[in-house]
Amino acid sequence: MARVKILDAAGQRIYGYDLVKFNKTPSGAHGDRGLATKSLRDKTIRVRCADGSMVVVKACDVTVVDRSAVCRTSVVTSSSATTADTDSSSSSGVVTGNTTALDLVRLSTGEVVARGVSTSEVQRDGELSLGDYVVMGPWLGQVVEVSLDVDVLFDDGAVCRVTQASRKLRTLDNDLGCGVFYLGQRVVASSSSVFEENVVFKAARWLKGRPYSRKDEEGTVAKVVVSGVHVYWLASSHLGTERTPLFQVSAPPTYQCNIQNLTLFSCSGDAHLMHQVWVVGERCVFRRSSTSSAQQEDDPNKSTSAAAAEPLCVANTSTTVDVLWQDGTQQYGVPSASLASLEVWNQHEFVPGQRVVHRDRDDGQCLGVVRSFNYKDQTACVSWIQASKEDDEDEETLSAYHLDLSSDNHLSYGSVVVRLRPTDSSPTREDGEEEAHREEEEDLSWIGKIVDLRDGRYIQVKWGDGNTSKVLLHEIAVVKPQSIEEMFHEIREDGPAPAADARSMGWANTVTQTVIRLVRIAKGMRSLLSRGAALSGGDVDDLAMESAAAVAPESDIRGGDSAQQRKTEADAIGGEDKSLFPHFDVQQSPPDHHYLNNMAEQGARGGTKWIKRVQKEWKILEDSIPDTMYVRAFEDRMDLLRVAMVGASGTPYQDGLFFFDLQLPPSSYPESPPLVNYRSFGLRLNPNLYESGTVCLSLLDTFGGEGAELWSPTTSTVLQVVVSIQGLVLTSQPYYNEAGYATQVGTPQGRRNELPYNENAYLLTLRTMLHLLRRPPAGFEAYVREHFCRRGRHVLRACNAYLTDGCTVGTLDGEARPTEVSRERPCSTGFRLALGNIVPSLDEVFKEIGADGCHYNRSNKMKLDK
Repeated sequence: MARVKILDAAGQRIYGYDLVKFNKTPSGAHGDRGLATKSLRDKTIRVRCADGSMVVVKACDVTVVDRSAVCRTSVVTSSSATTADTDSSSSSGVVTGNTTALDLVRLSTGEVVARGVSTSEVQRDGELSLGDYVVMGPWLGQVVEVSLDVDVLFDDGAVCRVTQASRKLRTLDNDLGCGVFYLGQRVVASSSSVFEENVVFKAARWLKGRPYSRKDEEGTVAKVVVSGVHVYWLASSHLGTERTPLFQVSAPPTYQCNIQNLTLFSCSGDAHLMHQVWVVGERCVFRRSSTSSAQQEDDPNKSTSAAAAEPLCVANTSTTVDVLWQDGTQQYGVPSASLASLEVWNQHEFVPGQRVVHRDRDDGQCLGVVRSFNYKDQTACVSWIQASKEDDEDEETLSAYHLDLSSDNHLSYGSVVVRLRPTDSSPTREDGEEEAHREEEEDLSWIGKIVDLRDGRYIQVKWGDGNTSKVLLHEIAVVKPQSIEEMFHEIREDGPAPAADARSMGWANTVTQTVIRLVRIAKGMRSLLSRGAALSGGDVDDLAMESAAAVAPESDIRGGDSAQQRKTEADAIGGEDKSLFPHFDVQQSPPDHHYLNNMAEQGARGGTKWIKRVQKEWKILEDSIPDTMYVRAFEDRMDLLRVAMVGASGTPYQDGLFFFDLQLPPSSYPESPPLVNYRSFGLRLNPNLYESGTVCLSLLDTFGGEGAELWSPTTSTVLQVVVSIQGLVLTSQPYYNEAGYATQVGTPQGRRNELPYNENAYLLTLRTMLHLLRRPPAGFEAYVREHFCRRGRHVLRACNAYLTDGCTVGTLDGEARPTEVSRERPCSTGFRLALGNIVPSLDEVFKEIGADGCHYNRSNKMKLDK
């Protein structure tokens, strides 16, 4: 479904795969309901009926009656919250269990076979389906591919068996998924680069009739058999879940041709994967071993095996879910249509039971359990587990921005776990080896799913044998969730992809010396150098040598000079609010440049053409660099640049400094874009700026794009790159920079997440300031100090506006004062708590460098605590 507001007759938003009921039965519809598959123009939707037919209806002529896709571990909120035009502060929750009942019919006669059938009693196209968890002795795996053999009956009575039919046959009906076959379905040979249409049936095994050319001839599915499955082995009761060499050597073969050796694991029959969700229009048969508790329409005493001879069609679904809300309350049997899935949950939201750590604490209270979470305040009540105490736990309420999910405890409701047991605890085989082996094959007591996480140090698990117990974390291993595609790729690939060749500079020392001479005699360079000399109080070469021998990364800018001496230096550098630091300058290369050692080989590449291009880039930067940027080039390494950017007002990055190291490799530039690395200090303050320093931008070929968004060797420039970073990355609403999130602009979900993201981005910007003041990039020590001497008072003024006035983050003007929109959405209590802990450190370091007007009122924190 498109991400636009399409509302039903009751004013509820319609999502893809919603089951809707026709208030006015449209022409061509089969039955009174169908599956919403796509939104169209003029507020109409396309609906798939049970028989596969498609109809187009007005959204106001249908009503949402079920959402079977609201499955286990889905994050949900009230469906009414997703239709609000204003910001929603409603609590969200996590689905801890769900139940879907099916109504089944025979399409050929329209006969209703059964109502209220449990999904555990039926199966789709064979004994096993994609995504099923299976057990083989002490091993747990997941089916990542199903090989189907399909018998095709032609109109002349001929029958052939097509192996691996998912790749060779194409269905003619409007089916929900590819590679899904059922009795009575019409199929034709599929053409591909591997199998041509006229080859598929010729290569098949003919059970009846002659294999003459049957290109484009249609047939009917007469039989579907699972011939084998590919299984990705996830865990062992003896070896846990770590894929060590011993694990991989000991695991059973990935391809299992005899599926009778596999036991289907199902703890409760819940659908926990999207491809296992049951929707209207799917075909199924009753499981052979099931005894249906459904209400049989024709005969209440009729056995389900009688109905298993032909495929049935799902005509209706009815789904209820159990929800654990963020405030700690549990609700059971909630109709799925009253809930809506939250497609994106910001990283600072929590649900009860999640294991968290305090990012700034080192007092022994390492692991905590969330008891409740207040979305509006962005605060969480956490119980800290004391390693030295059995039962006592310390509980406190603190900012969500102080918490991170524990990296060692990937626990969530519905997670699959295995009980670890000693290697000598398997059944004895001295007297009855076959019997012991059979008991081990059928034993599901060591596999389970998490059903409750709220009991402090204990975890409640429902095991495969139906029992429920509480366990400690070290007694189980959690199966890491992976996509089917990832697992299938891993078992198919031959090995890791070869590492990319290192980029080489490829220039000779003689060329380097020539470049230096060209730079020194270039027109306008003398004036540029003289400006640098005037700033430093000495000649340029002295300043360059000082930069090359700059402080090591561990040095602290707060040296032995007194605050008054540093203030005098700051006044000399720039007494006014505008910086006198040169916007473009040429120095010697610094020892801490990210690409300094990116010289895999010394060669003669680059040459005059490359030199002229670099000189052109320098000239463009010198003439056109914005006032909020500062660029330094290097005469001994023309391929390197260092750029400093000032965060713009009206953004969560206001008055922050952001440094980027660039390289223009002679071997690839300008055919390829520059290499760019962000000095992150390990902080992720923007979706496009990774902790590793990677800058995600279309212009750099590190993000998808097209046309003018991509790098052009003839028209793109370094100036365009740096301006794009400031204008497109360090924006007022960085939340929407995340891939795919732009469609949330103006939606309730977007408004729900954009504010917490801005609050966290501002906190990380302040932490970046502290890192820069303690470890400034070489060559920019004076500028970092000068910038915060000038703007430190504005930083603290902004903090006061957030702490005392509750202004919305990223809405202040250039003087860090509130604007008309600053009080539309007050910042959260959790943000103010976190901010109150950072500001004293900022105030201290600003005073130590002699910043003007930095007088933080420490009573703000006291007021906040009250």
